[in-house]
Amino acid sequence: MEDSDRQVQPERGGQDDALKQKIEAAYHGNGTPTAHSSATAPPTADGGQDPRVAHGVLLLKAAGVASVDLVAHRDTWEWLTALAVDHDHFRTPPSVEDVKEGRVQTVLSGRSLIGLLIKLWETRSAATPLEADWALATTAYNRIAADLTGVDGEGQTIRIVLDDGLPQAADD
Repeated sequence: MEDSDRQVQPERGGQDDALKQKIEAAYHGNGTPTAHSSATAPPTADGGQDPRVAHGVLLLKAAGVASVDLVAHRDTWEWLTALAVDHDHFRTPPSVEDVKEGRVQTVLSGRSLIGLLIKLWETRSAATPLEADWALATTAYNRIAADLTGVDGEGQTIRIVLDDGLPQAADD
């Protein structure tokens, strides 16, 4: 049994290495090989980029930020915290400020954001479609992704608002 584990491990490492290379190439804007040219990345339904590559790029972007301001309803914040609290890299922020109308604002480190993104990714993948956890995880993940995608290293404050009733640049 141990021999078969040893035989499988090098291929897994090769697949992981190939995925890491694709993620880093995409992160640096060098493009990635097409999904059809690699056995490690199955083609997507729409023929686009492997979603694992996009997720990896998002994790690298989160790793590069010192902090983000996060605004959400208190219930949403409590759900996010409960979801991510058991991830090794998530840290509960020292303060969560009540702003208005049930919303809270807090600051997450890039490290905590990585932990949250990983837990959101896992939840949206594992949850039953059309259920609350799937909807919450998908919406939060996509909003964070949209806000991190525009990060260009110009020192701007990254503000993630999980409230469609508020404009993105509103002062709370």
